[in-house]
Amino acid sequence: MKTNGSLIRRRRIELGHGMNRFAVLAGISGAALSRIENGQRQPRPETLKKITDALGCLITEVIAEEDGTAPKVQFGAPATGDDEATRGPAGSPQSSKSAPTSK
Repeated sequence: MKTNGSLIRRRRIELGHGMNRFAVLAGISGAALSRIENGQRQPRPETLKKITDALGCLITEVIAEEDGTAPKVQFGAPATGDDEATRGPAGSPQSSKSAPTSK
């Protein structure tokens, strides 16, 4: 499991945090955050948890794929469970209720 520091940096910047300000929020040093974001250091699991908690994202969102690329994750997209698998025809949400019948 390898952390993708550029994803951490991108999310931090999207949230409007400078490096030192964010490091304080996450409870780590600015130097440690810099090394993680630049790929010079892999964080311990507990440090990674602090970072992702401060970012408001899941650990899986900042983990690199096996080939070293970033995972296909869109930051800021709400996890609603309302995906294509739960949609009916023409993108309308499916319902477990029966459609009303006209009399």
